Amino acid sequence: MTLSTEDDDEWCYALSFFARLVTYGAILAVMVVIVLLILKYLTESGDESGDSEDVRSAAQSETDPLWPEKAMPITYGTCEDDVEIGSCSSGEDLYDARICIICYDEQRNCFFVPCGHSATCYDCAQRIYEEENKVCPVCRRIIGKIRKLFAP
Repeated sequence: MTLSTEDDDEWCYALSFFARLVTYGAILAVMVVIVLLILKYLTESGDESGDSEDVRSAAQSETDPLWPEKAMPITYGTCEDDVEIGSCSSGEDLYDARICIICYDEQRNCFFVPCGHSATCYDCAQRIYEEENKVCPVCRRIIGKIRKLFAP
């Protein structure tokens, strides 16, 4: 029993396809091993450079509170001579970024999403958000949400 030439051609095509498939798989495996070795070398050499202190300081800054214990007043030249006496002008709260820029009555206690500006009190922010054009008063980006800040 001999095989016909068509059967021989089919076996040849199947065998060459299987050989190419195995070759591509082997090349892919070698490339993955090379990339993993490079990554392993980079991580081992990165630990010896002393960057662990930077990682520790970054981790500490991530856990610091958003509101500091006591805010340092920034005068911006309004009462340079009277800082020791404490008799600054009435705009001190505004310069220290504590008063709402819309009503000038309440403290700033919210921020806008996505821009993140904290420039208004919650009541003024609600009024801005309920208007027809919901834009941040600082950067004029469209406001998606308003989030309230809670001071400790």
